[in-house]
Amino acid sequence: MAQQPQQPAGSFSRDTVRLGELVQYTLVHRHPDSMEVVLPSAKFNFAPFELVQNNYFPTKTKDGLSTDSAVYTLRTFETDAVQQLSLPVYILRDQDTLHLYAPTRAVHLQQMVQSVQEPLIVRADTTLLPVEERFNWPVMLLWLVTVVAFVGLIWLVFGQSIRRRYKLYRLRKDHIYYTSRFNSHKDRFQKSGVQSSLEKAVSLWKNYLTKLERSAINSFTTKEIVEFYNDDEEVNTALRICDKAIYGNLQTESEGEANLALSMLRRFSRERYQLHREQIKNARTK
Repeated sequence: MAQQPQQPAGSFSRDTVRLGELVQYTLVHRHPDSMEVVLPSAKFNFAPFELVQNNYFPTKTKDGLSTDSAVYTLRTFETDAVQQLSLPVYILRDQDTLHLYAPTRAVHLQQMVQSVQEPLIVRADTTLLPVEERFNWPVMLLWLVTVVAFVGLIWLVFGQSIRRRYKLYRLRKDHIYYTSRFNSHKDRFQKSGVQSSLEKAVSLWKNYLTKLERSAINSFTTKEIVEFYNDDEEVNTALRICDKAIYGNLQTESEGEANLALSMLRRFSRERYQLHREQIKNARTK
């Protein structure tokens, strides 16, 4: 005579649950060890519950009796006050499968809102509340990075040209300023013969060449200046005439000679300016 399978047992871990709260359902089936039994998988429809997790335990056999068990972690979002569940076990036979269901078990849904005032008041219009404006730091950082990257790219491509143009601009600006002041002192000396105008013109010439040549020419003696410029005859002649006029007794007949010396110094400084300008321009091809 064939053995009759026993009904499986199923139970919830507690009697009440909240909406969306996890609850465990345990399914246990005891059967002769000769039977092949399968418990519900994750594909089974657990309505009105949703399956969150399933844990199966190894079959235990003792004295010809086997026990299969599983724990299903469930949750529900249905609002029915009482929710029921009955899970089956599947007994596999030669040509057929027998479904055995556990007794129906129920849990009660715990109501969080006990009462609702009727009727509900719905506001058609609401007054907007002022919201403090916040500075968008991420956008500012993005713009800052973009600007820095753009400027860096421009500098990488055109940096050498920009530096060269800036040097030429400063060189021309300094020369125009120097020429204007030098001509002013020269004209004043030519008209009045005042020795201080001659001294200021020579001092201005030395200071300009100091900045132009990046050498302390304004601290050199006349001999050292002439040697610095490789014994340039024009510089030698002009400076000695000016020294004679400044440190000696300037005579009226020497004023013309001193004016000529100032013109020679002005011409020489203009030549040095042109030389440095050409050097900056030619640096482009190096």
